[in-house]
Amino acid sequence: MAIITSEPFLLNVQWDEVSYEFLIRVKQKSPNVIILGSGASENQHPPIFQRYTWMEEFDDSLIFYNDPTLYLGNINLGWGQGTIERFYLKEIAIILEKLIQKLNVANENILFYGSSGGGFMSLILAGYIKESCALVNNPQTILTNWYKDAFTQVFNISYPNLSLEEINNLFAERINVIAFYNQIKYVPRIYYLQNIAAEFDMKNHLEPFVEGLQQIDENCHVNPVKIDLYFDKSSGHIPLEKNKILRYINFIK
Repeated sequence: MAIITSEPFLLNVQWDEVSYEFLIRVKQKSPNVIILGSGASENQHPPIFQRYTWMEEFDDSLIFYNDPTLYLGNINLGWGQGTIERFYLKEIAIILEKLIQKLNVANENILFYGSSGGGFMSLILAGYIKESCALVNNPQTILTNWYKDAFTQVFNISYPNLSLEEINNLFAERINVIAFYNQIKYVPRIYYLQNIAAEFDMKNHLEPFVEGLQQIDENCHVNPVKIDLYFDKSSGHIPLEKNKILRYINFIK
């Protein structure tokens, strides 16, 4: 059954006692869908749909997704890690594929957008949904290269009783974007925006990502990856302002 309403609505998909929540706005005449993920959120309770106020800026169908990892403990960012048994990002991708079928949108017209932690999730989801594109701004690409307190909180919840070495060995494809691409033998189309004034991001996330692409498994199907560098000393890790991101989205889609 197709989705015919043009009014924004909340969708809650119950999958084996996990709530997958989406905020959806459909534009029937648009061939495009933009899927937006959230980064860290302070003093908010899930479901979190960052940038939902941008809804009226687009004439395209929009899907905002919440990360159910946020329900597992007192954290403000979960990177879609889920539990030892279930990788929530993989299950989000499966649900999104079914939603996209109902929207009758071709995969090449799907754009994932996110910054920071939302950027990490966009890079993973675009890998699961072939032919889609990821637009990311100052994303994490290796979770263990982020701030230790942040990833340790999540790992203690998602992978209790496992050492960091065990997590790296058992779940590398969940926490390292390049390891994930090597596993699925596929690199999606990527438009990577990076503030070079954010030195921590450059050293710990962009540079390893580029090095990983240069050493990617030769059996991987690699789509174009464009890296757009800018310099804004005052903003650092904070993403580009809305009007600039909107221009990128409208250019890429």
